[in-house]
Amino acid sequence: MDIDNLQATDEIKIAIGRAVSSLIASGKPVEKNSILKQLMLCEKQATDGMKKIYAAAIRLVTDSSTGSSQFTWTYPEQ
Repeated sequence: MDIDNLQATDEIKIAIGRAVSSLIASGKPVEKNSILKQLMLCEKQATDGMKKIYAAAIRLVTDSSTGSSQFTWTYPEQ
């Protein structure tokens, strides 16, 4: 994986994290469908470069249920 792909991967994870944080802050359930809705809303409001990041994040969340995700989800220890 080259530098550009690593940066894109980080940006995609950040986009998903922001969507989850937004859901938590608004008291909405953190479920796959609500994450997807939040990402789609962000994609719609985003500027050119970020639209691609949000589109990739939407694909990642969608694909994660089929087991084809290339990323590992990690959660901080509590």
